[in-house]
Amino acid sequence: MPMKRYIIFFLVAVLFCSLPLYSIRKDTKLILDELQKLAAVVKSLEEKVTIISTETSTMVKKINIIENKVNAITKNQADNDQNKESLMLSLQFIKEELNELKNSLSKVNDRLLSMPTGPVPVGTEDVGDATQNDIVQSPESIYYTAYSDYIKKNYDLAIQGFNQFIRLYPKNGLADNSLYWIGECYYSQRKYQEAVNTFSELRNKYADGDKVPDAILKEGFALIEMGKQTEGIDVLKELISKFPLSEEASLAQQKIKEVMD
Repeated sequence: MPMKRYIIFFLVAVLFCSLPLYSIRKDTKLILDELQKLAAVVKSLEEKVTIISTETSTMVKKINIIENKVNAITKNQADNDQNKESLMLSLQFIKEELNELKNSLSKVNDRLLSMPTGPVPVGTEDVGDATQNDIVQSPESIYYTAYSDYIKKNYDLAIQGFNQFIRLYPKNGLADNSLYWIGECYYSQRKYQEAVNTFSELRNKYADGDKVPDAILKEGFALIEMGKQTEGIDVLKELISKFPLSEEASLAQQKIKEVMD
């Protein structure tokens, strides 16, 4: 099992290295660095991995999803079908997954540090069952399930999952992310008014959140798609004014130029 994980990490690293040069930006380099760090952490847990088989199995599944996403990025770029906006969104997906994977690894490591060394005592099967139940009911599990549905384009299921997360954990650090991905679900379904409402709600509820630039950008895009060019451009100009050095501001400038030309 450990060897399989190492192979998967190696394949993901190779796939990243095979991307065209124009996409090897700061984001992709950071992602590759994170993958290498995660591989080292997983290796350090090898001797005790049987104690936490449920957690490691979940992590392997997440790594497989990351691998599939990188494969999709590579294929789309080879077909010249992926523009800068979709590439950025795809990289955003991967960074979300990596952050979730890092959190899982950190929790596993904390558990291992608190465990006594030596053989696992008889009767730990009940603990394993309890752990599995905790994982299913955890905020991270609900978020990850909804996020996986989004990646699979099961948008209605994803919306339900993210809404469940927000309802159960409104103060969790991933609540604003959940609201953002609900907006992305609507946007992908071409339900632009619902998307605008959702992105606007995010901006109001989580004004200091890290998803605000993304929300403003997609709100502007959605308004333009609705034929409200003037309103959309105003929103994009607001983004450029508030976050002038962000990648989202760069995309906003490109969009404005496209609409104006």
